[in-house]
Amino acid sequence: MSTSNLPHETGLRDGVSERESILTLVLLTIATLGIGLLFALDPRWGYDEAWHLYLSTVSPWTKALEEGLVDAHPPLHHLLLMPMARLGPDSFWFRLPSVLAAVATVPLWYLLLRRLHVVREMALLGVVLLVTSFAFLELAVSVRSYSFGLLFLVIGLLAATTLVPRTASGANDLGTAPEPQPLMAALGLTLAFAFIYSALFVTVGLILALALLWAVRAGRRFVRPLEWLRTWRFLDWLAFVVLVIGSLSVLLWFALGYGRGRGAVAPMHLESFTLCEGDSILHFAWCGLVGNAGWLTPQFSATDPGQILAVALFWTAAVLVLAVGLWRRQSARVLMVLAAVIATALVFVAGVAGAYPFGGLMRHQSMLLPLYLAIIVLALDLVWSHLHSRRLQQAFSLAVVGFALFGLFRAHATDPVGEAHTGGVRPEITAAFACDSGQQAVYIEGRALYPLYAAAYAKGIAFRTTLTDQDGVPVEVPYGTGWFNGLIHPRDWDVFTMKDDCGSDRTVIRDRRRWALPDGPDARLDSQLEALKAALGVAALQVIRLPPEEEDAESETGAGSGDEPPGARCPIRR
Repeated sequence: MSTSNLPHETGLRDGVSERESILTLVLLTIATLGIGLLFALDPRWGYDEAWHLYLSTVSPWTKALEEGLVDAHPPLHHLLLMPMARLGPDSFWFRLPSVLAAVATVPLWYLLLRRLHVVREMALLGVVLLVTSFAFLELAVSVRSYSFGLLFLVIGLLAATTLVPRTASGANDLGTAPEPQPLMAALGLTLAFAFIYSALFVTVGLILALALLWAVRAGRRFVRPLEWLRTWRFLDWLAFVVLVIGSLSVLLWFALGYGRGRGAVAPMHLESFTLCEGDSILHFAWCGLVGNAGWLTPQFSATDPGQILAVALFWTAAVLVLAVGLWRRQSARVLMVLAAVIATALVFVAGVAGAYPFGGLMRHQSMLLPLYLAIIVLALDLVWSHLHSRRLQQAFSLAVVGFALFGLFRAHATDPVGEAHTGGVRPEITAAFACDSGQQAVYIEGRALYPLYAAAYAKGIAFRTTLTDQDGVPVEVPYGTGWFNGLIHPRDWDVFTMKDDCGSDRTVIRDRRRWALPDGPDARLDSQLEALKAALGVAALQVIRLPPEEEDAESETGAGSGDEPPGARCPIRR
């Protein structure tokens, strides 16, 4: 993936030597590693991090696959974290793979920008924009698979830029792209959506954008598939097979997970980003664009003027890059914009269908980050090309860096980077370990399991499975006999045995059907608790429930966070 084949005129505009650019890139990569390790050293466990911790330690790999299928999560991130659990109880070891994947993305991002014929100075500034992006840092220090998905997505985009039709002077025609590139693109994109399902939108958008460019280039020959399929070589066919099998696998996994786990009731935190009855489709589309532009450019406030400015600036930049790319026949740049537009349109259609959140929730839209950020860098590169004074270029560089740091400061101030600050171990959890509780059994609502498990893990207390079956009470261990036992026989309870702070055994029953217990009396719950007490042979159950989430309490009272003023028409959630 050398950049030596870049046009000579691009090199003439470079004011930084290749040696200086490599040195700067190395320093930026080291800085990314340092920042990532600094955030990863936070000893606290975030709520979602505790969820991954549970799947990566208490369960065999079959259980991780089962839970991933039930919740429609990619299968690879749980399996990736399982060996990290053996390194110790510190949360640092779980965040380390994400940090290393993010660090590996930095030099590949620079190569991608150079492949798009961005001058060295602007490519380095593009790296600065990446490593100071709240979205990128959030992915880098979270116990999730998103940074791995982003890494392979950049690899796929980097290889795909070589597949665009060249201009007449480039002497490239149908079927004459560099031979390894189709396979590298297919492998990168396939691995990307094995870590992030939403990368499938980018893959489809990229394929459609490439097809459109080749159709314009080939003319009538494009509708004669036998004529250009004959030019395919073995690696071309292998790449095609990899993409087909990978895409079908992801679609099947997601369809099973959606139908089994998410199809019944939409998760509460997605309600603001799926089209509901009575909503205007135009308002839904606008809020989606606000959400996507908002987490990418947090420099703008969440007020109406700020939201309008963020969306207008980004999509104006996209139109400008597309128009100039078409005028100058810069196919690779056109590919980036077309892929971003088509992928956004696909996400919008999925949002209308209620199958995917359009806008907001940064982690769900992470696959759009490289496309969106590339558009911003390409637009800045157009401005750079008209700055003929070195002083103007230096002032422009400082402005870009300052703008990036300001966005990171604003985003981190309202929503700190990483997940360690969210939903950590709460006082209610400590009651489950108290020696003087007088209870041998603890009953917890569904959402309380993960922080409880993280607290036990930090204390060195192991969870053991127990009670394979109880007459008359639907009690099952998290994994029974056979693979995917929970999918074949849906269960109501998970039952564990743990130690309290004094070393005594305590049974933990998790209600899988109730994510949050009702505040008021519930006759059905009372009857189930009585049946559980009789089945377990205990006199009483200690009931542990968590208080409402902060954002849920705010929504009930009509209040909002400081980044979501009441006057804003659309929320910006990361």
